[in-house]
Amino acid sequence: MKNVTITLDEDVLARARVEAAKQGKSLSRYVSETVEMKLGRKRSQADVVADLLKGPKWKLGGGPLPKRDEIYEERLRRHERPDLSASDGRSDEGGDRHRMD
Repeated sequence: MKNVTITLDEDVLARARVEAAKQGKSLSRYVSETVEMKLGRKRSQADVVADLLKGPKWKLGGGPLPKRDEIYEERLRRHERPDLSASDGRSDEGGDRHRMD
């Protein structure tokens, strides 16, 4: 690790000291971790697991989930082609593969 000298406004320094104390960290560690978060850092597996265990970062809820049949009905409706009918004279390119006589 390298030592770095930085210059801060007095009010910024005071707020940083208070925030570091709230988190139970030294000012040096607080500034270091804040810079790492801003710039990004290589995350250890322990950091990833800790974030995962904190839970989702989005709000869950909003009502009951759809039933399985409702999901499939919606997907089938998306793929229906009302502009094509069985008797419109079009044939598929593969011949009569799907025909059952």
